[in-house]
Amino acid sequence: MMKTKTPVAVPLPLCWCVCLCVGGVAAESGGEASTGQECVPDVHTVLREMSAHIAEQKLELTHTKTQLEKEIEELKRENEALADRLSAAEARLAANEKRVEEQSVQSEQLEASNTELNNTLLQITSNTEVSKVAFSASFSVTSNKHIGPFDTTITLVYDHVFTNIGNAYNKHTGIFTAPVRGVYRFSYHIFAGGSHGAGATLWHNSVHVAAAYNHKAPHDINTSQGVTLVLQPGDTVYLRLGAGAWVSAYTGHYTTFSGQLLFLI
Repeated sequence: MMKTKTPVAVPLPLCWCVCLCVGGVAAESGGEASTGQECVPDVHTVLREMSAHIAEQKLELTHTKTQLEKEIEELKRENEALADRLSAAEARLAANEKRVEEQSVQSEQLEASNTELNNTLLQITSNTEVSKVAFSASFSVTSNKHIGPFDTTITLVYDHVFTNIGNAYNKHTGIFTAPVRGVYRFSYHIFAGGSHGAGATLWHNSVHVAAAYNHKAPHDINTSQGVTLVLQPGDTVYLRLGAGAWVSAYTGHYTTFSGQLLFLI
């Protein structure tokens, strides 16, 4: 009689375990196949455990899904916040670039204004300097004498200068030369003894403008004249002594010639 070997337990799938259990029972009884009622309670237990396990997994999956959804929502909110911050940073950057551009334009405008202001200031300074034109002169003598009379007309040279601002008057020639375009005022005073007529004429370039004259008289004589002229740069003004007339050249400087720039035009 053959000795029956004891079966070795090998892990098998659940469905296989059920089938083996049913078959084993039939073999050991040596009779007809058993109905398998002895294994049914184990299958139900396994099914319940599987159902519980599946339910637990479903619950865990649901929990995991909920967590993932929360994390996704949180990431979405963080992304939206980052996007908002990025938009705000881009807006600030654009605003800063615009301010820099505006400041650059303002700086250029300010520089142009400063340049214009400096030019205006230089022009004002230049005009102020050139507008300072004035002179007054008489004759330089150590003793009283007369100039003239002569047979021809001569230019009177007032070589004793009281004032010559702008250096427009030449004491060596007796001629005033206008440095700028403007309105000028000239005046002169003639003093002399009465033995001859006394006077002088004022000339603008080569044009006779005005005259001052006094006939001879028993005593000393005086005469004077003044005139306002519009002169261009380079125009000349001077006094001429007529033929037969004379003027005093006294140490007291009674005879004078003066002029000044009133204003620019």
